[in-house]
Amino acid sequence: MTVERATPDPKGFNKEAELPYNLRLDDFKAAMQDVYDFFLDVNSLLEGKGLERLDEMLRAAIMSGVLSDMLTASLAKHSRSLVQNRKFNGHPDLLVKGRYPDDTPGARANPSDPGSTVNGSALAVCLAFPP
Repeated sequence: MTVERATPDPKGFNKEAELPYNLRLDDFKAAMQDVYDFFLDVNSLLEGKGLERLDEMLRAAIMSGVLSDMLTASLAKHSRSLVQNRKFNGHPDLLVKGRYPDDTPGARANPSDPGSTVNGSALAVCLAFPP
């Protein structure tokens, strides 16, 4: 079976959404496309060697973590005002650029600090913004 290139479905985006932190729907589309392209490359290579696709090899909990990490990094890359939290396992996942030295909070970022947490699964991605 050949792996085909997937693209985000424009119908899946709420064009009326009011996004914080100067985010645009195109930032989310680009982040999703990065993830789709990664799986296209990896799965094409694996299938070419007669192996299972990566998403079939990994347990759901691991896949959820992989998707969350990939989307966090990619959204930070495409965003105009958010960066990835550089603290190991730091929360929130995305921080407002320049809020912390080296974009790394000292102990732990205050849950009410500006930023966002990304949670992913094979079925959905949730981006949580604090009030």
